[in-house]
Order: sequence, then C-alpha cells, then structure tokens
Amino acid sequence: MKNCYFELNQLSYAYADGTKALTDITLHIPKGKKIAILGHNGAGKSTLFQHLNGILKPTAGTILFEGNKLQYNRKALKALRQQVGIVFQDADHQLFSGTVKQDIAFGPLNLGWSTAKVEEKIAWAVAQTEVGNLLEKPIHFLSVGQKKRVAMAGVLAMEPSVLLLDEPTAGLDNYYSSKVLQTLAKLADGKRTILLATHDLSLAYEWADQIIVMEGGSIIYNGDPITLFYDEDLLTQAHLERPWVLEMVLALQKKKLVQESIRMPRSKKDIEKLIDQIDC
Repeated sequence: MKNCYFELNQLSYAYADGTKALTDITLHIPKGKKIAILGHNGAGKSTLFQHLNGILKPTAGTILFEGNKLQYNRKALKALRQQVGIVFQDADHQLFSGTVKQDIAFGPLNLGWSTAKVEEKIAWAVAQTEVGNLLEKPIHFLSVGQKKRVAMAGVLAMEPSVLLLDEPTAGLDNYYSSKVLQTLAKLADGKRTILLATHDLSLAYEWADQIIVMEGGSIIYNGDPITLFYDEDLLTQAHLERPWVLEMVLALQKKKLVQESIRMPRSKKDIEKLIDQIDC
C-alpha cells in the first residue's frame, strides 16, 4: 500500500521461555500520522516497537516496510534504522558517547554522509529538541529530561521517516514534559509518522490522529481518539479511564450547558474556548 509505511500480517512473537508477547497482530501504519499506543505494562507496546525497528524478529507472520519484507542482515537493518528511529523509555539505554554533540553525531557519521551534511542534520536536530546549550556537556551530567531530549536529537539527526517514542514523558516533571510535547508539535509535518507509546491518556487524546490499544499482546482497538473513550466495555478491558477533558465536556452536557452535537474538545485550550461560549 503506497500510503503506508508498515504492513504487519499476523505478527506473533514469543520469548525463549515460551511467553507470548505478541499474538496475530495485523496492522497498517499510514504515512504522515500521529499515532498513540495505549496499554498497561506488559501489553506489548515496547515489543511491537522493537519489531518495527528490527531489534526483534517475529516468531510468525510478516512485516513489510514500504512494500518490502524486512530483512535482518546487517546492511538491511542499517538502512531500516535510518528510516525508523526509536527512542527508548530509558535514555541511558542509547546514550553512550562522551558528550552530547558526540552522541548526536554518532548516527549521521555512520551513514557515510559528508561532513557538511552531518553538521547540517545535527544543527537541525539540536534546534528541534532545544539542546544547543548542552552540546559540550558530558552525558552523565544530564538530568533525565535532558537525556530524553538528547536521545531524541540523536535519532532525528538521521532524518527518519518513522519515529518511535516509548514513554517519552515518563518520569519527567511538567516542565520537561512540555518541552517534549513542543518537540513533537514541531515534528508533525504531515509526512513523518510518529508512534508514541504512553500511559498519559490526556496526551494521547489531545495529540493523536489515531489510537491503538493493546492488551495481552493483541490489538483490541484501532481507530479515532474520541470513539475509543465512549466505549466503556473496552476501557474496562484495557484498564483505561477517560481523559479529564472528555469527562468535563460530558459533565457540561449532562447539565445541558453545552449541546451534544458540538465538536468534541480535545485540549485545555479547547475547553477554555467552550466555557467562554456558555451563556449563563
């Protein structure tokens, strides 16, 4: 399919001890979309990401990237990982160079690009993640939030078409969480696809074009953000709650303060505009 980056067909994966991590995953990942993946710990989100990046190889089923079946030789994986970048939940798992600039430069340098192109891509990634003041700092001097942004910069510098973010705001205070969200807003250019695994329901509801819900290694929902949070049975099955924005709108509708036919607000700013319009 020309409008898809990935096509997964009956993808399954079991660990060496026989534990099933993914079961019969069939999924199309379109181009230019912001996709949130929800599910409690152990639902399969991180395992799915590691298949998309070629870190894990399926026990059964197939994965196609831009119409071609994934190959697992060194050359093929190098090409895949330029196009499909992953930022792990724990940034310490991917930061290993002496300074921030050395770490960001590592990926582009290994792609064989010219010095000028490497410097150009580093500068762009640094600007996107706002880590310019950290370039000469040793990695081990960074805070958790700074490390997450540096890890993201290192992936972005390779110009991936697909960006996989595993819990990018986990463990961050409000300041650094907002910095990560600002970066995501800059990256949503309508061409790059961003997949974000998160426990932050309000973030997923506000940000995503599409939400995928995983439970027990399977996909139990794949669709728009609003419909998901009206399905009480599915929310119970996946141990999810409604985002506060939606809960507030439903409360206003119950009080007959806003019409049920309104376009559903999805952010704090949307709620503020809606309240301003209420005729008391």
